[in-house]
Amino acid sequence: MVLQRRCATHQPSSGDRARMADLERSARGAIPEAARQIVIPVVFIHIVDGDNGNITAQQRANQISVLNSAYQSHGIRFSFDESKTVFVDDRSFFKMGHDSARERQCKSQHQAIAPEVGLNFYTAEPGGGLLGWATFPFELEGDPQMDGVVILHRTLPGGSEPNYNLGATATHEVGHWLGLYHTFQDGCFEQGDEVTDTPPHSAPNYGKPLDNEQPHNLCSNAPGGSLCPIHNYMNYVDDDWMNEFTPGQVERVWAQIAMFRTDLLETGPMAEMAEASARSALRVSW
Repeated sequence: MVLQRRCATHQPSSGDRARMADLERSARGAIPEAARQIVIPVVFIHIVDGDNGNITAQQRANQISVLNSAYQSHGIRFSFDESKTVFVDDRSFFKMGHDSARERQCKSQHQAIAPEVGLNFYTAEPGGGLLGWATFPFELEGDPQMDGVVILHRTLPGGSEPNYNLGATATHEVGHWLGLYHTFQDGCFEQGDEVTDTPPHSAPNYGKPLDNEQPHNLCSNAPGGSLCPIHNYMNYVDDDWMNEFTPGQVERVWAQIAMFRTDLLETGPMAEMAEASARSALRVSW
């Protein structure tokens, strides 16, 4: 039996979520669609234990291609410079746990790009059935040292992790890094994932659920005719079953960029227009 893997991205407090929801109402649409074109530089920081955890140049290139396949149609593209790749041979850091002292020490020593303008992409082997985790945009200002994603090294394209070795784990964790929650956030209660076109469902979906045999965990408060989001990147299905973000998720991502990651707007072809629009729409401070 294959272990059911999971994401360790922590859940914001109810207070943080309430403040974000208030701010997001102003931020939605703050960046005009014509200005929604950015390029996010990625630096790979591979934490290894000798030969364990090594990632090839081809895997890095393929991972960037996977990210671009998911995000480029929504105006977000990723790039990387192979010469800036970092390898850290440290057994202790290789096994770092989520939100642990080891994680903080590793990141404080090896952050490779300013988190305001790029993505620090760490690979390691945290154990405990974890595929990875990410920080949310609102955390950047208060704790920039921890910003980025941590990914189980075996999940990169060509890796050995069963069902999760096509690179979609990174797509999922980058979704969190850009402000998205799991589609099953809060189950059938409370705020859910705060995206109207992802129907609430009570728990993650795993494997390859068939479209004509929907899982029976759709919430009773889901709109009529809804189906579980079994192909959504923010669910837990197998990599080869993930292929979509909804329009509502895309709107949330751009609102989060307008609120918390405005420096990324400087990387797009219409940077001046995008940043001016975002700043004029948001007159309140986090």
